[in-house]
Amino acid sequence: MSFVRSSSSSVMTKPLGDLKSQVEEFGREVAELLSATLPNLPATVLDVLARELRYVLHVGPDGRGLPLFVAGTEVATLKVSMRCRLDSVDRYLAIEHSTFVLLANIDRTPVIRFDYLRDMHSAPSAHIQVHAHRGALSHLLSQAGHPTPHDMAALHVPVGGARFRPCLEDFVQFLIQECRFDSRDGWREVVEAGRERWRRRQLASVVRDVPDEAARVLEELGYELVPPAEAKPPSVKALRNW
Repeated sequence: MSFVRSSSSSVMTKPLGDLKSQVEEFGREVAELLSATLPNLPATVLDVLARELRYVLHVGPDGRGLPLFVAGTEVATLKVSMRCRLDSVDRYLAIEHSTFVLLANIDRTPVIRFDYLRDMHSAPSAHIQVHAHRGALSHLLSQAGHPTPHDMAALHVPVGGARFRPCLEDFVQFLIQECRFDSRDGWREVVEAGRERWRRRQLASVVRDVPDEAARVLEELGYELVPPAEAKPPSVKALRNW
């Protein structure tokens, strides 16, 4: 079952092609993933907000996040935000910015976060930040002259860039399998099906980036291909970016 609430915070200034329907479908998938894997969720699992030429998805009522439980006791919060727009050819949904955060309820501070920012330049576009302390690492960073050696969250650990970054399904499995938060029966099948769907979409994006490489591999596998009259030149920016 899907629990999605939609609203508009501003008027769209120009038509957005098929973005609205793509966001609605993506939002249903996100809500169904969370509803099928995490127990005791509120009535509103996902808020979808229209903002100018984009849509923003937040989990939980008014973006406050979703509760996480251990043996039925609420101990943490999952916060997820995803900003969506059309891609560079104004055809497909693209994630412009996403954040998956685990918050400890004891002090309401982040524990770990997975971030992606499409136009990031000063750090890896997809990265993990760990909000914790480790004496040996702080010592090494001090020796290296890091400006904030005692703040591990200042380190942006790269995780595959725009095309190969972790998906929400990966984060949900991390919460359930590694952190041992409560889960619903059958969660693994839901996560794995969603992960396959995500990776197929990312694969399609890579093929659009470098169709010549896709054609080469398919021909090696025995496929007979007919190239178009005007072949699209490769676009390797997403594959080269940190």
